[in-house]
Amino acid sequence: MHYEIYIDVVFVTNLLMDYILLRFTGKIFRCGKSRGRTLLGALLGALFSCCILYVPAAGFLPAVILLHGACAVGMLVVGCGLKKGSLLVKAVLTLYMAAFLCGGFWEAAKSENLTARAFVLFAAVTCLGASAWSYLADSIRIRMKNVYPVTLVCGGRSKSFYGFYDSGNLLMDSVTRKPVSIGKPDILYDLLPAETADQLKHLKENPGELQGTVAAGLQPHFVTFQSIGKEQGMLLAVTLEKLCIQTPAEVVQVDRPVFAFALEPSAFGKEYEVLLNSRLL
Repeated sequence: MHYEIYIDVVFVTNLLMDYILLRFTGKIFRCGKSRGRTLLGALLGALFSCCILYVPAAGFLPAVILLHGACAVGMLVVGCGLKKGSLLVKAVLTLYMAAFLCGGFWEAAKSENLTARAFVLFAAVTCLGASAWSYLADSIRIRMKNVYPVTLVCGGRSKSFYGFYDSGNLLMDSVTRKPVSIGKPDILYDLLPAETADQLKHLKENPGELQGTVAAGLQPHFVTFQSIGKEQGMLLAVTLEKLCIQTPAEVVQVDRPVFAFALEPSAFGKEYEVLLNSRLL
């Protein structure tokens, strides 16, 4: 059987689908970058889909499978900024599962004469379906585990995480008299330049190095806390620009929230990076 393949149609179709799939995966894992970065990752996938047409599958099937896997990893690294091993593997599996589910839908579309109007309609339905699935996953996570999507803003950078509503977190900042939420130290490196994050991390050893730097504008200081099994400890606290907590009823915005970071190994769940102060909700 003879097939005619139009390379421009292959490129445009894969570009659109890869963009939707990357946005969907980014929402699921709260690692979505800018739309430009997502488009760049989708462009990589579309170019690969065009090039792979010239590779004969017969006799080279293992190599083709490895190339597809490498392309998926490259798309997620470029489009979503994922670099961690286990999280990257989960994201690759999610990307392929979403592609599999959407594949049947698009195969049905291609079995008919696919006009420009039908193409846009199918793309819109696919995008809405991916968004609905992401919203459903967030709703289940919130209602069953008290885990909320949160967004932190600092220095013009915005980053999304998951926060656990900790009813036992009643920590107050003695300096600002504001409730203190607690985050993983990695958040500092996600929100701030590496040099600034390193300065904050070594504040205790070199407090004089912060004078006149970006880190000084975050009003860094230490707060004391007590927890089970530890009578008293110290946490590095900084003031960020904004905190947004997405609850089922509304989006709670907190201006200039105080966040503390444990600079030593601490117990955080696998599904969240932030312990929200109970007074914020």
